[in-house]
Amino acid sequence: MLVTRRSALKAGAALVLPMPAIAQTAPVKVAIGYVTASDFVPILVARDKGFFAKRGIDADPRRIPIMTNIPAGLMSGDLQIGACTMPVLLQANDGGLDLQLVSGAARALKETSKIGLIVRAGLKIEKPEDLKGKKIGVAGFNSTMDVFLRKWLKMKGVDEKQVTRVEAIFPQMPDLLKSGTIDAATITDPFRTVAVNGGAGTIFAEYAAEVTPDVLMVGYMATGDYARKNPAILKAFREAIDEANAFGKTNPAETREIEQKYFGFTSTSPTAWSTEIRPGDLDIYVAIGKEFSLYRTALDPAKLIVK
Repeated sequence: MLVTRRSALKAGAALVLPMPAIAQTAPVKVAIGYVTASDFVPILVARDKGFFAKRGIDADPRRIPIMTNIPAGLMSGDLQIGACTMPVLLQANDGGLDLQLVSGAARALKETSKIGLIVRAGLKIEKPEDLKGKKIGVAGFNSTMDVFLRKWLKMKGVDEKQVTRVEAIFPQMPDLLKSGTIDAATITDPFRTVAVNGGAGTIFAEYAAEVTPDVLMVGYMATGDYARKNPAILKAFREAIDEANAFGKTNPAETREIEQKYFGFTSTSPTAWSTEIRPGDLDIYVAIGKEFSLYRTALDPAKLIVK
């Protein structure tokens, strides 16, 4: 059979046309608010190692000085996802904001405790009662660190009104201890390590672990509207963080390099990174909140978690 050039071209076209086209979509920009704490290193790992990018997320991590400023960023639309402590999440909802817990970030476990009450070097504190009349730095009033401190003091028979709580950000705490501006600080890594290694203070109590041996310490939140409209993005976000968590466990040296790159410090104690949210994770916070009259409304934890 004679095959002409024209017929060959037709045959080639017939072979090419049925092939499906690959859809190309632009990455979705997601601004993520976080604070300087080793709990949130996986965000930076996921960005630097491309775990977000391969899932179609153009991640824009933004460091926020104080956790309590993040809800405003979410509500204004400047942030799409933000780090949170559970008290911050509960207080925002108690105040009428529609914010949802979309992922866990890190748990506080007794066996790997890295949240400590650091006492200023040279200050003689032998028992909790010795803290009466002292100034204690907390990273945000009614933050997890603050709420657990108040609960711990009560457990030890110390009235919270007998100490002065001073709001300060983690990076400032070692210097505030050294200068004598504060007598103690509720601090987490990497700045807990910085404070101890730099001679600013010593660990007096693993106070959070004494309140509860296993608790979701921090997570990530989004507005309810964003969560309802973007379930695929939130799923991809959690998957990227899961991959970063796994990377951190198998590549600790490189993970510390990334922490050093962004924070200027590295932590030495392990972090229990986890995106898991358990049904009862908010219950202890609601109970402590009621104990200290932190909330005016009845909060239902089940309605604040994106499944």
